Amino acid sequence: MALPKLNSSPKYEMTIPSSQQKVKFRPFLIKEEKNMLIATESGDTRNILNALLNTLKSCIDEDINENKLATFDIEYMFLQLRSKSVGETAKIGVECEQCKTANELEVNLDDLKIEIPKVEKTVKINDDIQVELDYPTFNNLMAAGVDTDSFSSTEQLFKMMNYCFKTLITEDERINLREVSQEEVTEFIESMDSKQFLKIREFLESIPRLKKDYEITCTSCGHVNKNTLEGLANFLS
Repeated sequence: MALPKLNSSPKYEMTIPSSQQKVKFRPFLIKEEKNMLIATESGDTRNILNALLNTLKSCIDEDINENKLATFDIEYMFLQLRSKSVGETAKIGVECEQCKTANELEVNLDDLKIEIPKVEKTVKINDDIQVELDYPTFNNLMAAGVDTDSFSSTEQLFKMMNYCFKTLITEDERINLREVSQEEVTEFIESMDSKQFLKIREFLESIPRLKKDYEITCTSCGHVNKNTLEGLANFLS
């Protein structure tokens, strides 16, 4: 005798930050949670990112193109999925900066938003050259072997930088840098002086992230801790 089918999952709606496209989704099931746990236990960044993407693809009704999804889209979408699958609040361990006692901070995940800053994506390198920049996509993240929570470091910024260069503009031509070898783009970046490079770094540091400012009083010493949680991993801990 066949086992009975469980009731179908409820449907929710969310908006992809970069495109403002609305998509419908269901909570993830145990089969998807199992795959994510196995990937997490492997400790391999690519396995974890692939499991995360596959879960999103399974749970979202519409087709999603990882070539067009920015890294912050993935962060936000997965957190929305986690909110409806596990619970709308997350209890996060926060260490007191004064006495190092572990405190518990409760965060409502539905309150977290991605704010996309108004930044200039065309950067003047010198009087003759400009470059058009764009935010890295999920596929760029995979190609660079970088996870969403660590590319704020200098090493990770350099790894991702090549993927942000879209077009080089001179008076005579526009060069599609996506059709130029990574070695050539790297050589171009490394030929910049500090002032030119700073303009590029400022753009990279403007990449939107999941972020929440918090204030919590230590249960042990009474110190008021004020800090910021940033990046997907902080909200899943």
